[in-house]
Amino acid sequence: MAMKKKTIKLALVDDQALFRKGMISLIDEFERMEIIIEAQNGKEFIDALKKEKPDVVLLDLEMPEMDGIEVTKYLHKKYPQIKIIILTMHDDEEFVLHLAENGAHGFLLKNSDVETVIDAIHAVVAGRYYFKEDISALLVKGLAKSAKAKPGFTESVLTDREVEVVKLICKEFTNKEISEQMGISLRTVDGHRERILQKISAHNTAGIVMYAVKHDLLD
Repeated sequence: MAMKKKTIKLALVDDQALFRKGMISLIDEFERMEIIIEAQNGKEFIDALKKEKPDVVLLDLEMPEMDGIEVTKYLHKKYPQIKIIILTMHDDEEFVLHLAENGAHGFLLKNSDVETVIDAIHAVVAGRYYFKEDISALLVKGLAKSAKAKPGFTESVLTDREVEVVKLICKEFTNKEISEQMGISLRTVDGHRERILQKISAHNTAGIVMYAVKHDLLD
């Protein structure tokens, strides 16, 4: 008997009422998607978290009373299980890099079509990071600059196996996909990932990508 797929619980945080209403009506057309929180600013959203916990938040950057950057940092610290997709009109590499380093899992320009939004939601729920091609280029460019500007990175030698894991992480493979690709157990992949983070003094996937750029590990 096939297991019933779980409904993905969403939050939409944006100070433009028309944008929120339009996005809600579009997302409602898709099965197994439910918007449980609608907020017009970060403070309102944080207050709503006392009652409901979404799987994914679609988060505007520019808002009064706690903007998207502040919310991202707060969630990364207090609710790391909540996936964050940034909705923005900006594609500046400094914004992208800063937010990726502080817990954002995906970036979408506000003029993205609804199918792209749905793809992004499914990607981050599956453990991937979601960046459109133009924003991915900015992220890698920004990470490369940042890596060169931070020579204090802990110099730890990774094993060949760990380097292979790093390369697959940078290609946005999930832990399950890495397990299948390398023919090892999911628990072993988890162990490799933890050791990699410890060795390179990183805290998240953005840190792993930064290390890979600095050490020219990307194919």
